[in-house]
Amino acid sequence: MLSKNPAIVMTRAVWLLLLLALTLRIAAAVVVDQHVRNAGRTFLIEGDANGYWELGQKIATRQPYEIHVPPRKILRTPGFPLFLAASIRIFGNSVLAASLLMAVVGTSTCWLTWLLAKRLFCDRIALITLAIVAVSPLQIGSSIQILSEGLFSFWILVSLLSLQQLWQVAASSSGTRFFLMTLAAGVVIGLGTLVRPGWLLWAIFCLPAVILAPGIPSGRKFAIVALIPLGCWLALVPWAWRNYEATGHWVHTSLWSGPSLYDGLHLGATGASDMTFVDQDGVYQRLSEYDANEHYKALAVQFVFQNPWRTVELGLLKAGRYLSPTLNASGFTGGPMAIFCLAWYAFFAISVGFGLRSTRSHRAAFFLLAGPFLQFLLVHMVFVGSIRYRLPVEFPLTILAAAGIDHMIRRRVFDRTA
Repeated sequence: MLSKNPAIVMTRAVWLLLLLALTLRIAAAVVVDQHVRNAGRTFLIEGDANGYWELGQKIATRQPYEIHVPPRKILRTPGFPLFLAASIRIFGNSVLAASLLMAVVGTSTCWLTWLLAKRLFCDRIALITLAIVAVSPLQIGSSIQILSEGLFSFWILVSLLSLQQLWQVAASSSGTRFFLMTLAAGVVIGLGTLVRPGWLLWAIFCLPAVILAPGIPSGRKFAIVALIPLGCWLALVPWAWRNYEATGHWVHTSLWSGPSLYDGLHLGATGASDMTFVDQDGVYQRLSEYDANEHYKALAVQFVFQNPWRTVELGLLKAGRYLSPTLNASGFTGGPMAIFCLAWYAFFAISVGFGLRSTRSHRAAFFLLAGPFLQFLLVHMVFVGSIRYRLPVEFPLTILAAAGIDHMIRRRVFDRTA
């Protein structure tokens, strides 16, 4: 006889949805692996994936952490290559094995999203959240790629949960516990930055979400403003020290920010990424990695001052690509998938709108859930835009969508019974 205890029923539903999430991601990993094998490729999306995989191999075989000729030693932060190196050490050079591990990480991210929704709102909203992220086609597809988005999504949720936990203890915990938890929240942000450098700004963007939380004394709010960035910096120091030993420069993220900035800010820019200029210019053949990075950064800044209106226009184009309801990567546009994505994100956007309305009194939760989405919108209005960069920050945004769906359901039920 099935139990009618609500807590047991809810627990079973959570486990079933997590099993569904894992099954869908494993199936996607197998299908994609077979597809790329038949196509004579190694990865579904070539380019970044090749670089990440090569760096993972270098770590796994204890070779110098560098890529290309002449060698670039600080091209990528080491967070995702370290993950790939662990897979390669255990399972060998199997892309499928790494994709299956990514499927596990993606399912863990679904669970973390459920946990954050449960802590912020209630079991009902948390279950709706889990149902959405478990079956979201783009999240399934993104989570099993040999790209940093899947692992980065995990660290986003860990970061947000650490901040939410800080709300709970900041008002009443001892000074030592408060100090350690605040510092730890910053360290977690730093670890996420080692996967995706753009997350570095969250050490500042997150502060309203903590400062606006009710019940935290003013003195502790000032401490939070100082300790979270400090914790983030401490997490990055070992990597920065390694970079100083390797190149003589203290670099806390990577030396790819200059070319990435120029990619989105030059006369031929369109808002999409096209890094062919790196090979065409031959700058890395003439300058050191650090100087090449500074060279492209200076060119991008010069372009902004000389072409202010074009810069604004490009920013809007990049925002459009970031907010696009359909895939905008070459080879993945159009067709039935585009129609499905349009319908999916139309409903998602409406649900988020209702969620913002129903949770407007909880300002700290708003900044916690919508903050990453807004931060990366601003970041990619400067660099280049793509729906790919939005997918990781959709996880917290899904909690607002679930709150909106719950609000619509309850209002409909209330209207029927009134």
